[in-house]
Amino acid sequence: MKRTLILSLTLAAAAFGQDTPKASIAVEGDALAYGLPGYSGVVNLTVRKFQVAFGQGRYEVPGFLLKGDDNYDAVHWKATSTSVQVLRTTYRFNGPMKNGPALGAIFMNQNWRLRAEKLSGETKFRPLSFGITGGYYHHIGKHFYLYPTAAFTRNWVQSGSTSLQGTKYDVAKWGPNASLHIGWEWGL
Repeated sequence: MKRTLILSLTLAAAAFGQDTPKASIAVEGDALAYGLPGYSGVVNLTVRKFQVAFGQGRYEVPGFLLKGDDNYDAVHWKATSTSVQVLRTTYRFNGPMKNGPALGAIFMNQNWRLRAEKLSGETKFRPLSFGITGGYYHHIGKHFYLYPTAAFTRNWVQSGSTSLQGTKYDVAKWGPNASLHIGWEWGL
């Protein structure tokens, strides 16, 4: 009995004294992409407080974003980001497996297909975006987390045409975007 008590207390003390892992790996997806409809998948690695993440996805561009274009009323744009690749590097202020803010840089490479209700045909172009990103990790349990993020990027068209039958769609030079990542994180 005495040995069992000592062993139990020793194991409990060892478990209680364990530090949070110094590194983690996580898989996540942008929940907003699935509602647009589309998909998203991201893998990220955090070592100490530094994180690198790479993701890929696809989504229908929401109408409220397209309506900001000067020519929207004349043509009623429809657009699909047929592929998007994202590279994100962030500093997680509280480290892996913990709640807290993250701040960093983001790079996005997209391929857009642009159509219009009032024009026939389509055009394709490739916008690139680079900027700052920030968010907050909120763990629900040990592994599951929500990570709402916002970014502000500089955007430019790398290739293709943003005009359809002589009507131009303007890609904003600077712009915000937001996402809600849902993920699962394992300590290493």
